[in-house]
Amino acid sequence: MDFFNELFNLYSKIDFPEDYKELSKVDKAISWYLADSSNQYITSSQTNNNYILEVDIKNAFTTICNVWFDQKSDFIKELNKLQDKKARNIFIATNLKETEYLKQLNTICKMIIMGILFEIGEIQLLELKKDGAVITCNQDTYNRLNQLKNIDKKFINFISKDFIIKVDRHLKYIRCNKTSYFWNGSDIIIKGMYKYIPLKLLENQKKIFLNEKIDSENLLKIYSKKYFEIIEMNYLKDLLKDYYICSNNKYLTFDGKYNSKLKDSIIDPKNYLKMFLYPIILSTKI
Repeated sequence: MDFFNELFNLYSKIDFPEDYKELSKVDKAISWYLADSSNQYITSSQTNNNYILEVDIKNAFTTICNVWFDQKSDFIKELNKLQDKKARNIFIATNLKETEYLKQLNTICKMIIMGILFEIGEIQLLELKKDGAVITCNQDTYNRLNQLKNIDKKFINFISKDFIIKVDRHLKYIRCNKTSYFWNGSDIIIKGMYKYIPLKLLENQKKIFLNEKIDSENLLKIYSKKYFEIIEMNYLKDLLKDYYICSNNKYLTFDGKYNSKLKDSIIDPKNYLKMFLYPIILSTKI
């Protein structure tokens, strides 16, 4: 039995909770977000028995190829000569693009992540994304995830022989407007639709996470229509750079899209607060 068949055989024997049975099917989505699927604002904070974890397969595609294909093949020999992760993934995508293998790589990643998480203990799935997931769990489950080689479970035993599962802990998680925020105590990691943010709003986000006071009155003034018209009319570069130009050198338009040209953009200043600041403020109120 080859790697894929054995993996599928063990995966099919896992008893997934009712809420996740549909998602667990191998022909269903490989990416899923609790907040997006339920059209809700989701936030979670670490407590004594609630851990927010980001779980990933280290070097997922390279490791899968090494356990799936013949070690003596030219494909594996050439792949393992590459040191850079991005270069390896490009090599895999280029060489497997005309085959079913490329599509199956994502399915294998999903089975590995879902299988480990739901065989190891009780978890709440917040995100599923190709070769990783975001979950909340209790301390016992967190400890077991960090000691997979000591877990006597068939699926986990099969996976932990060859794969390294990386576990990162976060103090706070927010999902809103198809954007995920992770706070680790000193830095914000932002992923998703609105990951590009003006410098001063990013600074204010950090202040909120640190429970520091922000100057709300000043922000409301800067993000008023009248104030923006003055900035725009006089092309005050410093204020535009600090408060209106996002980290991708684009402006946020009234319809929630990014545009690189100010003159072609219809901007609602309040939209900056709505998209970038209010989700963070709300997390302190719930």
